[in-house]
Parts: sequence; structure tokens; C-alpha cells
Amino acid sequence: MSLQIRRLRARARQTGIFALGRAGAVRSVIALFAVCLAAVAAVALADAHEGHEHGSAPAAVPVAGSPRVVASSERYQFVGIVEGEVLVIYLDRADDNAPVTSATIEVSLDGAPYKAGLQEKAGTYEVTAPVLRQPGEHEVLVTIAEGSVSDLLVGTLAIPANETDTAHHRVGDSLAQAMEAFSTGRVAIAGAGLVLIAAAAGAAILGRRKLLIVPAAILGMILASTIAWAHEGHGHGPDLSASTGNSPVRRPDGTLFVPKPTQRLLEIRTRSAVVESRRRTVRFYGRIVPNPNRSGVVQATLQGRYEAPPGGVPPLGTKVRAGDLLGRVAPSFASIDSSDMMQTLGALEQEISLNRRKLARQEQLLASNAVTQAAVEDTRIALDGLEKRRRELLAARVRPEDLRAPVTGVIAAARVIAGQVVSPSDQLFQIIDPTSLMVEALVFDQVDPDAVHEASASVAGRGDAIVKLKFLGRSRALQQQYSLLQFAIVESKAALNAGAPVTVITTTGERATGFILPRAALVQAPSGQTVVFSHKDPEVFQPRAVRVEPFDSKHVLVTAGIAEGERIVVRNALLLNQVR
Repeated sequence: MSLQIRRLRARARQTGIFALGRAGAVRSVIALFAVCLAAVAAVALADAHEGHEHGSAPAAVPVAGSPRVVASSERYQFVGIVEGEVLVIYLDRADDNAPVTSATIEVSLDGAPYKAGLQEKAGTYEVTAPVLRQPGEHEVLVTIAEGSVSDLLVGTLAIPANETDTAHHRVGDSLAQAMEAFSTGRVAIAGAGLVLIAAAAGAAILGRRKLLIVPAAILGMILASTIAWAHEGHGHGPDLSASTGNSPVRRPDGTLFVPKPTQRLLEIRTRSAVVESRRRTVRFYGRIVPNPNRSGVVQATLQGRYEAPPGGVPPLGTKVRAGDLLGRVAPSFASIDSSDMMQTLGALEQEISLNRRKLARQEQLLASNAVTQAAVEDTRIALDGLEKRRRELLAARVRPEDLRAPVTGVIAAARVIAGQVVSPSDQLFQIIDPTSLMVEALVFDQVDPDAVHEASASVAGRGDAIVKLKFLGRSRALQQQYSLLQFAIVESKAALNAGAPVTVITTTGERATGFILPRAALVQAPSGQTVVFSHKDPEVFQPRAVRVEPFDSKHVLVTAGIAEGERIVVRNALLLNQVR
């Protein structure tokens, strides 16, 4: 009995101690939560004051390019690119962007004069000066003399610090940004983290150690999100769109940065936009035809088998002169024609035999004056005629017909091979004079044919083949609702082919006013608009959306989108449009 009492008393003492320990632990956890809430409030007061900033947003780090000095005037564009201690100078004309290699250039760097040397192969000038390695801004004065023309350009050359210092600054900036992003998390994240820490400590004090797993996992997630999260105003890395390197790039505002070396490589040329007033044009569709006075065809007059000349069948493009032999046609006869010929030949042989005997008797009787000399001569003449007819009939069976060129020119078509049987309706050869061609155009209702005088044409698929035409006349009868115009080709720099389709552009009495530019100046923007490129600065081009109308075979009329005096790219604009 006493043993049981002692056990009960011991258990009571243990229970009292455990109760006291549990109450103390609860009081400790409550105190820890209060401290955490006070810390959260302090952070909130420190973060919520008016005008709070976490520091200036980190500046975009542009891709480093070679230092350069840019200047321009009404006559010249000057771009100098630093390469070590050498200043490479690109001098172009302001009007057409053509390189200038005949000028004398003197450059003053911070007051020190230098004479630029011409590099003929590269088309550039070079100045060597140790001052180009000194960081800082340098004043540049350029004196240009070309014949009787002189010009003075002023610019500033900024040389950055060396690459080592720049790299240290970049590393320092990156570390500062990382620390700032880590230390300037949201107040809610910081408070949640402190509360979770307190919860974890309470679980440890209360002896529920398994509950430590959940706060630890949530705390790790919060710390990871705090490090990875940069709120508004914090940079996420360099802005590559602000690149000013040495490669062509399309800027966010749509303009193109094209360095002068690239412009030289692409052969970019410009032209100043000038308002012009010219007569409007009308377009027709037609084709090139041979001149009927300087061309011809070769045909046989009988049916037979073609025989090639000694040199073989002449190939296409062979030059021939009028009367040259192009082949022969051996006649062929049908069976009925052959039978008739044999009957005719037999009758002739019979008459010849009778006349020979008659002539022999008359010659014997002539000695005794039984017949007259006239009778003998008549018989002899009749016999000669019969023999001649026989010879011609025999020759007709084997004598071929010669095929000769009717005009001087070149063979444009050959539709025969050796041994081919031809008929009188077959065109065996076509000969044309390539220096004497014509154009036939179809006119429906675009313009009064009587108002057409000056004209030019472009060959389909060959934009560079421009043909100058002279109006000859028109047909007075409609042919399938169109009228036919005929032009003579006056001048052509390209070889033309008969039958090639062409587009004929003729002038009318109405005048058009606007900017007339080559078709090569037009390109299509990614948005689908028709644009041209305006040369705003020596290395900057700006796309300009325009409204155009067809003008002639090589030019268009720009009615809106550009201003007078702008320098528009007129050569290789398509290559410029590929810059991204």
C-alpha cells in the first residue's frame, strides 16, 4: 500500500513539473511571436515612407563599339573610327553617298595637326596619333580641300577608359544589383519569413520536432523567391537593343544604324528628293516582232525530201547572207504521177524513133532531089525537140530544188532535219535581222491612240532592258476589242528576241507633279507598307512610308511621305531593308 502511494506521489510531482514547463514554453513562444511582429512593423515603417527609392535603375550596358567621330556638311559626310592609335576616315559626298578619294584632309586633335594619308585599295584615309589611346573627350577639326572646294568640319571624339577598368566597374555594378535585389524584397515576404521562423522555434520548444519540416520548406521557398524576384525599377541585365557596336542594327524606333564600312560594302547610294513636273504615262502590253522588210522565211515549192547542204543543217543564230544555200529538196512523186511519167516517156521514145527513121529516108531522097531541103530541116528540128523533152522529163525525176536565204540576217528558227519529207506549206527556216525589230502593243481604252507619240518599253523579267521606241502607226480596225499600235525600236542596249513580251510606256498630255524616284528605291516593310529609306545622319537611315504611282518603266511618282531635300536611298535599298 505504501509502495503504491509513493508511486502516485512521484507521478503527481512529474505531472506538475510538466505542466509548469508547458506553460513556460507557451509564454516563450508568445514572446517570440511578439518580437517577430515588432520586427515586421519596423521594416514596414522603414519601407513605407513617402518618396522611397531603392536606388536608380541600372543603366543598360551597350555592346562596346569602336570610338568614332561623326560630322557632316552640305558637301561631305565624315566618319572617323578609332582602331588603336589609328583614326580610319570615311569621307563620302552628302548628295549621293559616293566615296571621296581625291581630297586632301588635315585633322587637328586637341590642337595637334595631322595629315591624313589615302589608302587607295580601301578608299579611306588614315591618321596615326598616340593621343587616340588617351581616355576622355578630344576636339576634332577637319579641313577638306578638293580642287577649288574647301570645307571645315568640327566634331568630338570620346575615348572610353581601358577595358580592365571597365570590366571591374561592370563586375561591381552586377554585385551591387544582386545585393540590392536580395535586400529589397517585399515587406510581406520578410514578415512571412519571420513568422515562419517563430513557428519553427515554437515547434522545437514544444517538442514537436517533426513539425520543423514544414516551416523549413516554406522558408526555403521564400528565400529563393526573394533572391530571384526584382521588383519594378530593378534591372534584369543589359539592354542589347541599345547597341552601338560596329555591326548594322535596327533600333527600337525603327531607324537603321549602318556603319560606313557596311555602306561601302553594300554600295549604298542616295539622291536628293526634288519636286518635278512631267507628263503622265500610260502602260500597254505588247511583244517584239521582226521587221517585215528585214526578215523572211524559207519554204519549198514542191513536196520532197530535205537534203542538208555540204556544211550540214545550219544551227540557230547562224549569220547568213541573201542567196546562201540552206539545203535542197529532192522531189518525190506519187504512184499515179510515176505511171503518167512513164507513159509520157514511152510516147516520146516512140516519136523520137519514128522521126529518126523519117530523117534517114529524107536524107537519102535528098541526094536524088526527091525531097526538099526544107522538109529535111523540119524533121531534124522536130527530132531535136523530142529529145530535149525526154531529157527534161528524165531530169525532173532526180533534180532537187535549192533552198536559199531571201534576206541577210541570222537564223531565228530551224524546223527541219536531214531526210525530212516536207511540203510546200512548211516553213523550214526563219531569218531575221536583230538590228531591225519592231514592237506591237495592244490598246483597249487606256488612251486615244492618236495621242501617242513618245514611248519606251521594258522587257518582261529584265528590268535593265529598256528600249526606246518611235511611234509608226496604228490599225484602223478593231481586233477583238483592241487596236494595234506599231513602234520601231530606235535604241536598245540589250540583246532582244523576237516574240518577247514587253511593257510599253507612252506619254500623254496630262502632267504629274511629285518626287520621281527609281523603282529600286522602293522596298516593303515588315508591316507590308511601301517605304523608302531617308539618309538622316552619316550612319543612320530612317524608313519612310510613301504613296506612289507608276510613272515609266524605271521610275515611280511619289505623291506623299517624303519632304523636299531629303536624301533618299536609290541603290541597293533592298539590301538595306535586310538589316534586323
